[in-house]
This record gives sequence, C-alpha cells and structure tokens, in this order.
Amino acid sequence: MLHVKHLAVGIGPRGSTTDAEREAAEYVAGVFERAGLQTAVEPFTSTVSGWRPFAVAALVALVATALFLFAGRSLAAVLGVIMLATTLSVFLEMYFRPNLFRPFIGKGRSQNVLAKVPAVHSGAPTPPQRVVLVAHIDTHRTPWVFTSPGRLAFFKSMTTLGVAAFVICALLFLGYAVTGAQWLSYVALALAPVHLIVFGLTWQPDTTPYTAGANDNATGVGVLLSLGERLAQEPLTNTEVWLLASGCEEVGSVGAQAFLKRHRHELEGAQAISIDNVGGAGAGVCYTSVEGMVIPLKPSPRLFALAEGLRVQHPELNAYSLPYTTLHTDATCFMAAGVPSLSFVGLTPDGTIPNWHVTSDVYENVDPSTVEKTEEFVWRLLRRLDEQRPS
Repeated sequence: MLHVKHLAVGIGPRGSTTDAEREAAEYVAGVFERAGLQTAVEPFTSTVSGWRPFAVAALVALVATALFLFAGRSLAAVLGVIMLATTLSVFLEMYFRPNLFRPFIGKGRSQNVLAKVPAVHSGAPTPPQRVVLVAHIDTHRTPWVFTSPGRLAFFKSMTTLGVAAFVICALLFLGYAVTGAQWLSYVALALAPVHLIVFGLTWQPDTTPYTAGANDNATGVGVLLSLGERLAQEPLTNTEVWLLASGCEEVGSVGAQAFLKRHRHELEGAQAISIDNVGGAGAGVCYTSVEGMVIPLKPSPRLFALAEGLRVQHPELNAYSLPYTTLHTDATCFMAAGVPSLSFVGLTPDGTIPNWHVTSDVYENVDPSTVEKTEEFVWRLLRRLDEQRPS
C-alpha cells in the first residue's frame, strides 16, 4: 500500500507518454534495483490515444456516407472499399495489430520497466520455465461513458452497433455499385446517426483529465513491486519470473506490444499473468474466464485450472472468475500474440469495476484487504505453477 500511495498520491495522474508516467517508471525501477534485481528500462514510441482511431473510423464513415448520397456507381465502389478497409482497421486496432489509422494518431515517448528473477534451478535436467507478471503504470482519462453503469452500457451497445454499421455501409456502397438501386442510399443515410454518436463517444474522452489511478492501476503495480521484493528473497526453484511494469496500456497496450516485439524470441513456452484494478471496494480476487471485445480470447488453461484449484482450497481469499469483454488488459494483448495468459481484474460479483476511469479513483477508495488477498493469491499461484512444472 505504500507503493500504491506513492504512485496515486505522491505522483498522481500518470497519463500515457506524460512526464508523470516516466516518473512512475523511474520509481518502479528504483524499487526493483534496491531489491537487488536485474532491471532495465526499455523506451518505445506510442500513440497518445486509444480512442482516436475509433473516432477517425466514425468520421470516415460519416464522410463516406455524405459522398455516397451524390455518388455514381464507380465512386460508390471506391467508398465501399474504403469502408471495408475502415472496418478491418477497427478490428486490427482492437486486437493490437498495425492498421491504417495509427499513422494519423499523435505519438509520444514511453517506457517499460523489466526486472528478472532467475530460478534457483537446483539440478533440474531441463531449463526453467518462464512466467511474465505484468501491471501497467499509466492511468486513463475520465470519459463521460464511464460516469454511470447506464452510460457504460449505452457505450457498449453503440460501439457494437457502430461496428455493424461500418460493415453494412460497405455492403450498401458495393451493392449500389453493382445494382444502382437508389433505395440503398436511404438505408445508408439512416445509419449516419449511429456514426455520429460513435464519433462523439470516442472523441470526447481525449478532452478529459487523467485519473489519479489508485485502483487502476497503482494497485496492480503495488502488487507487482511487492511480489518482486518477495521473489528477490524467495526465488522459485524451476520458474524464472519476469516482472514487467508496462507503459501506455490505456491507449491500446502499446507497452505490452513493444515488449512482445522486443522479446518475442525469448517467450517461446512462456506464460503471462496480468494484474490490473485489484483494489476496488466490493471486489474480490477475480481472474477472467474470457477476454476480448468482439472475438473471445480464452485464458491459459493451465493457469486457469491452477487458479480454480486455489479458489476451492482457499475460500478465505474470496476468489472467483468472471468474463471481461468491456475493454482489454495487457493479458488480452499477450493472448492475441499467442502467449498463454491469465488476468486478475477486480470485478465485483455483478461484473463492475469500482471507480473505473472516473475522478473518484483515488487512494482513499482503495480496499487494502483486496490488494493483500490478490497478492497472496498470485504468490500461491506462482508457487503452485513452480511445483507442478511439466516435465
């Protein structure tokens, strides 16, 4: 909790690519180094917004619809291809892949902090297994859509409808190019309000201030640092642990993407555990059963099974699993890249995250007992993973 307090109060809002995010990374590196861990700061370039690509997509749809109303069949075909490319780029952005929109989004500098805890590896015939523990340093903005459960539900519905509208528009444009049927233009026009609403919902967030980020994600970083200090004193026998404090998670897990690109050749057979939002009042020790906003991604079967076993054996830790499909975690990025992963996200039993992306995400609203239980659960999970290492 001292780490949580320093990050959320001593440093405060840590927006992606900001000086405060860099200061927090320096603090994390200092903690790891004082624990005697091999530590590296790895800089990378990041987009400065995770919302802007979707706003650009909605704007493209609006402009394309306006042009379509006056288009001939040749232009309609071009507009149809543009909308197909737009739709594809939206899906690629959601699953951490390069796309047509990224060159048009502002850039900034950020950094990951990586510390390594070697395995004791006493006489084992094979090299140690590797697990990456990851928690993101940066904090989110305070969008209108997160200010109430109803608004968040509206956002989820509208963005789903928005993606469907992109696909329908592409088909309408191409259909007109083939048939010349005039009624298709009226259907396209009827979808314009959807594009306009999606544009407003995804443009507005970047006009808002950053949160202090106590629960999201000073709690995750606090657990990461505490586990790092613990592992420095009690390294695992057969498991090498990499401790990754990532930057720019809130703008599309860009730090996790940079880490995967830089270390991909070292992650063969590795697994990852993400720790995110683990101190909300009313939440327990929650690990996700599925992630992904559109295409579902399943957690590591091995890690999930070990977590289920611990849940049954230690009811005092108040652990359970729930799906998480509203946004993403760094583990979602790892899963999409083929690295088996598991997320700890502090969802309450009704599926909400307390004080999520709002100004009330402050130190005073963090529940220390939930943070402590999460650390203990992840510690036990690591030890169980180490004990049951496959031969």
